[in-house]
Amino acid sequence: MKIKHLILAGLLPLGLSLQAHAQSNWPERAVTVVVPYTAGGGTDSVARLLAEKLTERWGQTVVVSNKDGASGTIGAAYVARAKPDGYTLMLSATSEVVISQHIMDKMPYDPEKDLQPVTLAVKLPFLLVSNPSKPYKTTAELIAYAKEHPGTVSYASSGTGTPQHLAGVLLEQLSGTKLLHIPYKGVAPSISALLADQIDIGFVGLPIGFSHVQAGKLRPLAVSSTVRSNAVPDVPTVGETTGLGVEAFDLTQWFGIWAPAGTPDEIVQKVQQDIAAVLKLPELRATLEKQGAEPSGMPTAEFEEFVTTERAKFGKIVQASGL
Repeated sequence: MKIKHLILAGLLPLGLSLQAHAQSNWPERAVTVVVPYTAGGGTDSVARLLAEKLTERWGQTVVVSNKDGASGTIGAAYVARAKPDGYTLMLSATSEVVISQHIMDKMPYDPEKDLQPVTLAVKLPFLLVSNPSKPYKTTAELIAYAKEHPGTVSYASSGTGTPQHLAGVLLEQLSGTKLLHIPYKGVAPSISALLADQIDIGFVGLPIGFSHVQAGKLRPLAVSSTVRSNAVPDVPTVGETTGLGVEAFDLTQWFGIWAPAGTPDEIVQKVQQDIAAVLKLPELRATLEKQGAEPSGMPTAEFEEFVTTERAKFGKIVQASGL
């Protein structure tokens, strides 16, 4: 027994040494970034831009894997169950990490316990748009019309409980109006409904929305952030509409990097620092900003605080809406 204990005692430092070596030399093989949405969307686009630059920086292939479904929770659950060794990461939107927990009765993972926040990649304000046939050309005119015609102004979203939906809910709550929510199964059909004049207004992703604005197919009313976007500097924020209760309006989409809970701090720190570094590359930064995205790369501790604030904010919106 003593010999066995001595052998085990001797192997323990060796195991710890090998583990420390693996962490300090990470990554030693391909890294997978899970996108919990279909290929071709905004999340997927940002993930592939990051993957290209991280592949160059790490000298290892960074693979983007799309695992979509259930408002992002299928892909998030996959990452939550993955081995916490840094080789499986996730680029999330907001639904699966800060919104769904307030809406779904049961989730296949606990966003607060099973996923480790790493860094904020980008923030993307929504563009509040209307079909050009509508009688309102500003947020103030929209609110006035909605008050005169309660429950008749329809707005599109990519699904119940999505940020686009909750942006409409927040507008209702702050302005004291009653809108008609029409959920669609994804962004594409909701945009199509707006273009076809089947829906009155909608909060749409800035890159997609602006392309239709440029083509004259949609009318821009406002951006959903607290400051104007450099991509559309002439479009005011919702909050610039004063005297109607919406001055505090602030709801943006954002994409963050996550790892399975238990991933070593050394690896989390490296991922955050390297993503922050590639987001500072002039070429990548220009590409993202042209799409209306605001590159970040904030430190992990700051991102954790940001996530906590976002969960509380969305929780209040959901609670007040009765969803």
